[in-house]
Amino acid sequence: MPTIDVNKKSTGRRKIIAPLIIIAIAVLIPTMMENNIIFSPNNYFYLLLCFSAIYAIATSGLDILYGYTGQISFGHAGFFAIGSYISVLLCHPAWGISQWFGFTLPPSITIFVAAFVSMIIGVLLSLPASKLVFHFLSLLTIAFGQLIFLTITSFPKITNAYRGITAIPQISFFGISFSAVSSKYRFFLLSLFFLVIFLIIKQNIVKSRIGRGFSAIRENILAANGCGINVRYYKMMSFGISAFYTGFAGALYAHMVGFISPDTYVANTSNIMMTMLLFGGNGNLAGPVIGATVITLIQEGLAELKDYRMLIFGIFLLIVILFQPNGLYGLYLSTVSKIKKRLASRKEVKPNAEA
Repeated sequence: MPTIDVNKKSTGRRKIIAPLIIIAIAVLIPTMMENNIIFSPNNYFYLLLCFSAIYAIATSGLDILYGYTGQISFGHAGFFAIGSYISVLLCHPAWGISQWFGFTLPPSITIFVAAFVSMIIGVLLSLPASKLVFHFLSLLTIAFGQLIFLTITSFPKITNAYRGITAIPQISFFGISFSAVSSKYRFFLLSLFFLVIFLIIKQNIVKSRIGRGFSAIRENILAANGCGINVRYYKMMSFGISAFYTGFAGALYAHMVGFISPDTYVANTSNIMMTMLLFGGNGNLAGPVIGATVITLIQEGLAELKDYRMLIFGIFLLIVILFQPNGLYGLYLSTVSKIKKRLASRKEVKPNAEA
C-alpha cells in the first residue's frame, strides 16, 4: 500500500493557502473602502491597484521567458504596444477597421484577439531569437521593441502617431461595464480576476512537461538537447506564451487609461518590466506580482521628487539586486528557512537538556 508523505502534503496546502489569503486581502480591503467600512473610497489608490495588476500580468509573462526558460528580453514593451493598438484598432468607432470596413468588434473580444496576435508575433520573433544567446538575444529584443515603436510612429493614418488615440471604448462583460473612468474599483476587480486566471494558467504550465522542458533549457541547454528536448520548439513556445500575457496586459492597459500614444511604449517600459521581475524574484509565482506592486508604488511615491526620482529609484534597486539577487520573494524564503532552522535546533537542544 503506497505511503503518503504528510510533510509534502502539508507543504502543498500551504502553497495553495498563501496565494488565496493574499487574493482575499486584495479583494477585501478595497471592498471595505468602497463601502466606507474602513477609510473612504480612494480612486487614486484603486488606480494604483489597477496598474499593479496589469503590470503583474505582463511581468508574469516575462517570467515564463526569462525566469523559467532563461531567455532574456528587453523588448517586451513591443508586445505591450501590440496588444494595446490591436485591441483599440479593432473596437474604436473612428480608427482601424471602422475606417476601412465600417464595423467594430466589442472590446471583450478584441482584448483576446490582441493577445493572440501578440502571441503569433512572439512566435515569429522566436525563429531568429532561438538561435541566439546572451547579449546577442538581448540586442535582438531591443531592436524588436524599437521596431514596433517606429512602426507606430510611422503610420499616422492608422495609429495617429504621437497625437495618440483617445475615447477608447470601455470593456463590457454580460452587460456589466468595466470602465476606469466611471468606476476604478470595478476595473480593479476585473484586472484582479484576469491576474488570478493567468497565474493559475502559469502554475499549470510550469508544473507540466512543458514547464520542465523550460527549466531544463534554463539550467543547461546542451544537456536538455542531449536528453531529447526540442530546444527550438520550447523556446518558440515560451516566447509565444510570454507575448500572449504581455499583449493581453497591454490591451487591458489601453482600455483602462482610455488613451494610447507611442510615448507609453518606449524602451524604458521594457526596462521597468525587467526591473519588476528581478526586484520581486523570478522563476516563481509570487515574485512578479510582488515586484510589479512594489515598483508601481515606489514610482508613484517618488513622483514628487521629479528629476531626482530616477536617481533614488536606481540606487535603491542597485542595493536590492546586489545584496538580494533572488528578489523580495527570495528574501522571504530565506528568512522563513532561517526561522525554521532555528526552531528545529531549539527542539533538538531541549530533549538533550532534559536527558
